[in-house]
Amino acid sequence: MSARQRLLSAVLGVVVLGGVGAMQATDASASGHSTTITWSTAKVIRWSDGDTVVTTHGKVRLIGVDTPEVGRIGAATATAYAKRLAPVGSYVHLGNPVSVRGQDRYGRYLRYVTSSGVDIGRYQIQHGAKARYDSRTGYDWHPRQSAYIGSDAAHPHYRIGSATTSSGVKTGSRTTCPSGYPVKGNDSSMIYHVPGQQFYKITNARHCFSSTAKARAAGYRASQR
Repeated sequence: MSARQRLLSAVLGVVVLGGVGAMQATDASASGHSTTITWSTAKVIRWSDGDTVVTTHGKVRLIGVDTPEVGRIGAATATAYAKRLAPVGSYVHLGNPVSVRGQDRYGRYLRYVTSSGVDIGRYQIQHGAKARYDSRTGYDWHPRQSAYIGSDAAHPHYRIGSATTSSGVKTGSRTTCPSGYPVKGNDSSMIYHVPGQQFYKITNARHCFSSTAKARAAGYRASQR
């Protein structure tokens, strides 16, 4: 292979790895880390929760943010935010910082995820999710870390503890809500049901709210029947 052919092959390799995105010029942050980010584009297949999305490039774990696990208080809200910003079938940009390892221990790609110019990870933090996956807790430094930590300090965290500890919401038994918490929130549809409605009796009691106002505040919308 000639020198020209080797050069062309190397250039094509960068394009393939970066998708339709471009590689930024490498800079050094104040702490000595590279701020290079390689961007690519992928299609959203589904959101597993507020910080994990399945795309045409594989399963992606958002860098720098930790939303509540499924079944915890705030999980439904975080997932709803993600779906609203990047619905199934839409396209997102995936940012791969040089300073961050490519995958986590579960095989998920570690990436920034943006949609229409909105950084979904930082948006989650600005609405209460906890900034966690950065060097403060032993994870890799990332270029947007300072901005994420700043947002984290300025906004209250979601309640990540037991569902029985959050004001206005409790977990019932199967399809029966505790006394005083009659409103049921359905995680899959993000719809709440009140006693007497068609699907109330069969809706699970994982999230039971003391009022419809509490359900709406958690990101649920009213059932039409």
